[in-house]
Amino acid sequence: MSNFIKNTPEAQSWINKAILHHSQKGAFGKVISGIIWTNSKNDAGEIIVPVDPVELVNQINNDPFILLHSHDPGKPLGQVLESAYFENKFDEKFIVAILAFYAGGEILKFQELGLDTKISVLSPKVLPTLSDDIWIDFGTDPREVDIEWVKQVIEDAPLPINQLDLSHNSAELAQELIRVGVVFLLLVWNPFVTKIATEAGKDTYAALHKWFKKLLKKLADRKNPILDIQTFQDNCQVSFLFRSKDIKISYEGHDKLPDAAAQAAQFIAKLKAREMPVKRLIYEFDQETLKWFPSYAVLYDDRIITDNSMLIALEQIPMGLSLGITTKK
Repeated sequence: MSNFIKNTPEAQSWINKAILHHSQKGAFGKVISGIIWTNSKNDAGEIIVPVDPVELVNQINNDPFILLHSHDPGKPLGQVLESAYFENKFDEKFIVAILAFYAGGEILKFQELGLDTKISVLSPKVLPTLSDDIWIDFGTDPREVDIEWVKQVIEDAPLPINQLDLSHNSAELAQELIRVGVVFLLLVWNPFVTKIATEAGKDTYAALHKWFKKLLKKLADRKNPILDIQTFQDNCQVSFLFRSKDIKISYEGHDKLPDAAAQAAQFIAKLKAREMPVKRLIYEFDQETLKWFPSYAVLYDDRIITDNSMLIALEQIPMGLSLGITTKK
């Protein structure tokens, strides 16, 4: 891959300027460059990563990617901050990206910020009826999760499904990532506490949670699943991760999800009030304590908040990284 850079002086010049610029941010301990796409082909004559390079560059530059270990949403390493597309006289086409790692940078802690991760926050007492124009995003990598399993899960979904193909491009398929996107209101609904404006609205909330439980039950069919329930709250992308194949544990996580979502909303509001707006917040369900906890948060100024130093340990940075790409079917 280094020959691509050697053959393209303008790429080397861009890399030097970009690394110098991003190295001045205290949020990161190490900033490097890497080639994340080329027009190289496999033995079948197909492009190895079949994406539009211009679209990929725009996507990264408009909304920098979180850099993950083995595309695991719960294991952040840093961010893909910036990218650029190049061509040279040898008909080599490629994308260079600037990769920044959290290890060695400024790490904040929930406890030090006065955010009690053990506090229980109750669900809202009243919620509106869901609008008619909502849907469920459902994303998997077909190389990890077979199409037949996906069909069985989505066939009776109570809302329209927007099916997405994830492309992780990993050398090893260590996990099977299943990503489900829903509106935030759905997650804070508690059937024993929350009132809905209409009975029809209540039926919609109930039907969606019944479908969620079916999905959690189907995780037992997978080898090493990670279910990422993804939503947005006040310009923050929030994820709730289920990892267990044990149906009892998964159902316990589902039943406690409304309180975790309510806590997430509270944390986002508190940090915003301190002029520390959150871009991304990840929750995990502890299979031993049977409780949700915030694994980490990423601020809009790129700093990370986590009480788990192992997440960003320097020795965990792998030699090879995969880049998760999403395409709509």
